[in-house]
Amino acid sequence: MKVSQSLPHIIKVFVVPCANLVPNVVEKYLAGIPVGVYPLPTEVEQYGTGSCEAENALDDGTYYEKTILQFSTAEEITNTTPLAFVIMDAQENYYLIGAREAPYPIIEIAKSVSSESNVNNVKVTFSKRKSLIPCSI
Repeated sequence: MKVSQSLPHIIKVFVVPCANLVPNVVEKYLAGIPVGVYPLPTEVEQYGTGSCEAENALDDGTYYEKTILQFSTAEEITNTTPLAFVIMDAQENYYLIGAREAPYPIIEIAKSVSSESNVNNVKVTFSKRKSLIPCSI
């Protein structure tokens, strides 16, 4: 049985190097420990509103969650170092996508260049036992 969660109106997107996250955020969240992201992540200017979907699925007797974040920006996002993402939805709730430990989020960037704009369409995919973690910044 699959269970989906959709956050259709992503108001803000932030990036933070995975190495800056506290260890074991997934396990801490699953144990009921609040997750914070410190130091403050860097905000990415986005065009329009992004979207985020998370889907739970049973795989070999264990639940895994796959999260897909999509947004557009003119900023360059480098994926030479593993990056995590923090998003804020329309209700001003914050969510972390990523962890200090591997596997890391997979970042796909498609450039859209025209005479009037130069936009990067970013797609972030992350799978773990829990991949869309409520957090505070």
